[in-house]
Amino acid sequence: MSHPLFTELQKVHTGMFVSENQSLSAYNTLHLGGNAELFAIATKQSELFDLLKFIHQHPDLPFTILGSGSNVVISDSGLPGLTIVNKANKIDIHPRIHEPDSHFKVTYAQRNENEPEKYLDFTKLDYDESGLPYQEVTIQAGTPLPFAITQLISSDLTGLQWFGYIPGTVGGAVYQNIHGGSYHFSDYTDTIKVFNLKTGKTVLYKKTDLDWKYETSFFQKNPHLIILSVTLKLFRGNATTAMKVYKAWIAQKSKVQSMASPGSAFANPSLEICQKIWGEQKSTGWIIDHELNLKGFGIGGAKISQEHSNFFINTGTATATDFYQLVKYVQDKVRDKFGFELIPEIKFLGKFE
Repeated sequence: MSHPLFTELQKVHTGMFVSENQSLSAYNTLHLGGNAELFAIATKQSELFDLLKFIHQHPDLPFTILGSGSNVVISDSGLPGLTIVNKANKIDIHPRIHEPDSHFKVTYAQRNENEPEKYLDFTKLDYDESGLPYQEVTIQAGTPLPFAITQLISSDLTGLQWFGYIPGTVGGAVYQNIHGGSYHFSDYTDTIKVFNLKTGKTVLYKKTDLDWKYETSFFQKNPHLIILSVTLKLFRGNATTAMKVYKAWIAQKSKVQSMASPGSAFANPSLEICQKIWGEQKSTGWIIDHELNLKGFGIGGAKISQEHSNFFINTGTATATDFYQLVKYVQDKVRDKFGFELIPEIKFLGKFE
């Protein structure tokens, strides 16, 4: 039986791809999950805007917005309501070059690779660009992050080289406030343009008006605000150096991070928690490996990677439920042994028992 809103959805924007009971396995990096009741792909900002107006007009309609699906696990039972894949992408470089920004500040990344010889040694790649002139760049949310990074570096705009080997979109980078090495995406953010599903209007937020923390953004607690684009302040830096760092970062991460994973399973615990237990910052990978001895452990087709214990991989037969149970198992072990809660970076979408 066809969904009662499918005919209306087909009329939202001429030429846009829409369907119902659409398999979602091709729209996430794990290639898992059931079907979407209603489904649409927005390849232009105008298509995305019309879809968001459609949701605004049907406030009881459940919805999910996906970018590249790189940090999500979609339920085996699929997703209710409307699922939108946002592929609207465009990069606009503003012409004016500004004097150095004295307010540039790096958010504490809660990151310390305890065995850099085995995993990631980002300290050797780090360097300071904060004294350089900057230029503003506006990027639509559906723009793939790797594409944006390479395009901007080729235009002598640097700062995003730290976010290599992250397969998400720019909108996802803002929403998650991703970190790369010692930096967060919000460190480079100036303004964010969003669509407010409650009012049906667009709003421009200044970065300085919002609260940004490690892997945390204002938008995670306000799901009615859908990110349309972000304006960044990027440095007029040395493109050759930035590209070398970008490639070196990819080379390091590709040795330990499988693309058959949804990214880091958990955020690193806070320095306060770690100091009480170990006297220094510890990474989640180190805790799972050395304190729980769970490297290589699996449930069904989901397995803790042998290369880095904070990446859970699909061995080829995993279900979404396998990943959910594996995450819960590790959380239980940490809670029982140390008394604190590991916070998943993976987003579980849909119904999980």
